[in-house]
Amino acid sequence: MAEGRRLREWTMKTLKDLFENTVKDMYSSEKLLLKAMQDMRDAAQSNRLKEAIHNHIGQTEEHVRRIEQIASILHFDPSGVTCQGTVGLVKEAQEHLQEFGGTPAGDAAIIACAQKGEHYEIGNYGTALEWAEQLGYEEVVQLLEMTLNEEEEADDLLTDIAEEDANPRAMAGSMGGASLI
Repeated sequence: MAEGRRLREWTMKTLKDLFENTVKDMYSSEKLLLKAMQDMRDAAQSNRLKEAIHNHIGQTEEHVRRIEQIASILHFDPSGVTCQGTVGLVKEAQEHLQEFGGTPAGDAAIIACAQKGEHYEIGNYGTALEWAEQLGYEEVVQLLEMTLNEEEEADDLLTDIAEEDANPRAMAGSMGGASLI
């Protein structure tokens, strides 16, 4: 009897199943990051950083719509999974905002947390893109490529802001206000 129960509980898991689960995880991640980005934007001191985060919030809202479109194309519900990786990233961002917000290092901390989220998303979108190609989901591949490119561009912009503005200001704060630039 126990063996029969075990057989009923076991189902074949395929790349298609893994892809759908990953898309659901990405959907949760994007929605969790929306709220965190709003908090980071509000805490940012640099107008350039505020603007970059504000613009990426708009992109992220589009990313959520694209995921909904992918799920519609493939006939599944994108909800039902909580991205634990992003839960951890958001918690860490909240801790950094609390500890460093309003200090010379605050914007550098915001960028570090935002880039961790971007890198996580780049990894997810890159993996999902490869699997979509393997599965022959041509329309889905195009949607994932657009989003992956936007995530990479956001990461590059954050790097520029860090190097040109936030990190030098944080360093100047570390030196008692002496400017290195």
